[in-house]
Amino acid sequence: MNKITKIVLVEDNPADAQLAHLAFKSISPEADVINFSNGKDFLEHLDQTNIEPISLVLLDLNMPQMNGTEVLKTLQGNKSWAKIPVVVFSSSKQQDDIQNCYDLGANAYVTKPFDYTEFEKTIEAIARFWGNLNQSPSVKAKNSVLKF
Repeated sequence: MNKITKIVLVEDNPADAQLAHLAFKSISPEADVINFSNGKDFLEHLDQTNIEPISLVLLDLNMPQMNGTEVLKTLQGNKSWAKIPVVVFSSSKQQDDIQNCYDLGANAYVTKPFDYTEFEKTIEAIARFWGNLNQSPSVKAKNSVLKF
């Protein structure tokens, strides 16, 4: 059984980020939940820190500066980063978006519910699966230089 140690939210909507943060903390109070409002800030952080403790990245698609698709491309372009579990969490139900995310290495694609209770239940289900059921390989960081 995995233990969720670090959850990264890449979400530009403050309300969605706060709801996800609260839901993750209710499931795994010991987890470190951090938020980035765009993909560029997340990747810069990733390039400067140890990725080992990252249990999960919850990634929005539509963000300023660098969207979720661009983040997925960059993650897949780095051998170490490509192993980080990424769940795309988007309001888009477009089949092209879903297929593109899986083609770019997303581990899952979940559509954001609009109802608060369903939103919370969805985040809890994600946390339970990735923290309790899924078996992930160890992710080792390598020195890398971030290139856009």
